Amino acid sequence: MADQLHLAVSPDAVHLFLDFQLAYREVEKNYESLVASFDLSESRFIILMFLYYADDKQLLPSEIAHKLGVTKPTISKLLRGMEQQGLVSSHQSSTDKRVRDIQLTPAGEKLLRTFLPYNYRSSSLLFEDFTDEEKQQFAHLLRKLLKSKDKIQQLEEDYHEHRKN
Repeated sequence: MADQLHLAVSPDAVHLFLDFQLAYREVEKNYESLVASFDLSESRFIILMFLYYADDKQLLPSEIAHKLGVTKPTISKLLRGMEQQGLVSSHQSSTDKRVRDIQLTPAGEKLLRTFLPYNYRSSSLLFEDFTDEEKQQFAHLLRKLLKSKDKIQQLEEDYHEHRKN
């Protein structure tokens, strides 16, 4: 198939990518399970962190959406659920009456403080079998991988161009 599309394929690279995907999925599955045991999702946890470090522990929904990289409808749904949980509160902005500020509640801060040690411990456990040198090398390789991700987008653009012809 790769020959038909005139694509250069490295079997080693394909196997490495499959191993990477498997490792990521397994780690993510276990991490999501840990987060869920605190009645959180990764997105809700990140929102709590954003609010905790924000001035007055509050942000506009649009700021949260931008920081999280999601759409306004997605952030609205997340924030409604968090408000129902009592993790955040919503009140009219003092600077713009058309918008509402989202603020971290004492219950949200308490949950965050309860979860954070488990979050940090999970990171430590994940890499405890790595030497310091391996951690540095892994970080270096991840940065290289991130730089290469744009090549996938270019491949997609090439595919669409190929389909036009």
